[in-house]
Amino acid sequence: MQDEDFEIDDPDAHRFILEKPFKYATKSGNQESASWIELHPPTTRNSRECAALKQAFFRAANESGADSEDGEATEIDGDARGPQGAGIIAIMAMSTKVDLPEIMEVARKLFSSGVAQVDGETKLTTRLIESMAQDDFERMLGEYLVNFTLASALARNTKPSSKP
Repeated sequence: MQDEDFEIDDPDAHRFILEKPFKYATKSGNQESASWIELHPPTTRNSRECAALKQAFFRAANESGADSEDGEATEIDGDARGPQGAGIIAIMAMSTKVDLPEIMEVARKLFSSGVAQVDGETKLTTRLIESMAQDDFERMLGEYLVNFTLASALARNTKPSSKP
């Protein structure tokens, strides 16, 4: 599915494209096949979940050396667009300091709080999350971290150092 196939009204939102669509009931009661999820920035209502996710990432990054300044490429470096979500989840999954099942539960709570809408119109509920492919859920979490929860920290880490 191409990006131009649908519009997002909120300029701060991020469009996450599903690799494996799932069925859901629209507001009108029709059964549709979800193809994308509109992700919105967190608010202070989500501060507990965002803090837990951010802390887990930095624990994992510190353990893996992903935040070192030795100049070597890391799994979170991504490509020309910047760090990618899949790399962030991989770093967290490999960490002995991160309880990934707990992080997935935190992510479920965050996404079902209203920051995610299926096809931009239907709130992503816990029941709909259970219909998602696991790989899509993990990628969506990684993209949420990149675009919202870690955005300022990752931008700071990718800028050239001002140290002599």
